[in-house]
Amino acid sequence: MLLVIAVFSFLGWGYSGSRVSPAQAILPLSGIIIGVDPGHGGYDPGSSRGDIIEKDVVLQIALYLRDYLQQAGGLVVMTRDEDVDLLEIPAGPKKDRDFQNRKKIIEDSGADLLISIHANAITSSQWRGAQVFYQEGSEEGRLLASAIQYEMSRVLKNTDRQIKSSNFFMLREISAKAVIVEVGFLTNPEEADLLCSPDYQKKLAWSIYVGIINYLSQ
Repeated sequence: MLLVIAVFSFLGWGYSGSRVSPAQAILPLSGIIIGVDPGHGGYDPGSSRGDIIEKDVVLQIALYLRDYLQQAGGLVVMTRDEDVDLLEIPAGPKKDRDFQNRKKIIEDSGADLLISIHANAITSSQWRGAQVFYQEGSEEGRLLASAIQYEMSRVLKNTDRQIKSSNFFMLREISAKAVIVEVGFLTNPEEADLLCSPDYQKKLAWSIYVGIINYLSQ
């Protein structure tokens, strides 16, 4: 029900000069191809805290995000939708092969946008908060990151982090407008517990989804 209300709330937006045409108002993502990249997977667990593992957390959030995007008419291309890596035999370091195959999936799909989802970790347990990264020098990446960061701050009400430019592979090497969403710190006990909650995972996915909608309406 919440999704239906949100979709119809977009009908009042001004579409003059926007990235979404009036014909797309009821399904605001109609015709938009969105790559969703849950980080890590398979041999690569990512960060962890006890039995809380990054690859599992980000996959669940990515699946919720996929559902929201598809219900709004988007064509979603997942780099993975289960606990697998993106390796192919024979050659090259594992992580490089994994990145290259993620890149191929996104590029072959003709994706307009890429959302790569990760969870943060640091030696100190005091740090927390979701944060969005974009490719240094990319104005469209900055706008997409800003729209998502704003919604995460508004919906989650527990992060005052700001967007940040960077030079990660999945930002630098992808032709689509791309961001990396760090959904929180597994090294913060309270946030790690939240990241395991389906309700909180859905809130995260929803905030990313609404951020995408807002970006496309600019």
